Amino acid sequence: MMTLTIDVWFDYICPFSVMTRQVLAEALTDPDVRTVWRAYELHPEGTPPPGEGDYPERVWENSVLPMAERLGVKLGAAPSLPLPRTGRALRGHRHAEREGAGAAYSDRVFDAHFLEHLDISDPALLADLAGEVGLDRRAFLAHITSGTAAAQYRHEQEEARRVHRIHTVPTLTIGNWRTEGVPTADRLRDVLATLRSRATEVA
Repeated sequence: MMTLTIDVWFDYICPFSVMTRQVLAEALTDPDVRTVWRAYELHPEGTPPPGEGDYPERVWENSVLPMAERLGVKLGAAPSLPLPRTGRALRGHRHAEREGAGAAYSDRVFDAHFLEHLDISDPALLADLAGEVGLDRRAFLAHITSGTAAAQYRHEQEEARRVHRIHTVPTLTIGNWRTEGVPTADRLRDVLATLRSRATEVA
């Protein structure tokens, strides 16, 4: 059976990225479906001032929390503005993935931001979080503060914008199929079944 790959662009300050992780965990029971998490920093130049950022008035209470409750995702109060820049945290994800701890690292960073309201732009804090999930703190810190990693990250961000046309998160693609926002588990299962059926017909 052919392997299908779901590419997911995400950011650690996006509550809908957390929810998408939950949907994927529910929908993907097929070992021949591979998920690749790709960093996309929503505000690389810093977040807009209060009132113009990611959480307009009442959207957290009226949209984010109800959806999270339906999906069984625990979120705290809305993070205070301005939101942290996430470049280093996202570069840390690449290092954690390479070391086999990508999922554990992401879970820890999401919890630090949404439940503990910690500053995930702080490299020392990120290194501590990495250490909590079994990563070598010094190696992790060296990676997220290195010029080489920063240059590679900038290239990947530019590629996401220009080649993949990413402008929001979460964005999911499976081959030519694409969606923005949180899909339902049923929708994902239907898409995967359709793509497999098409592949079988072609073969």
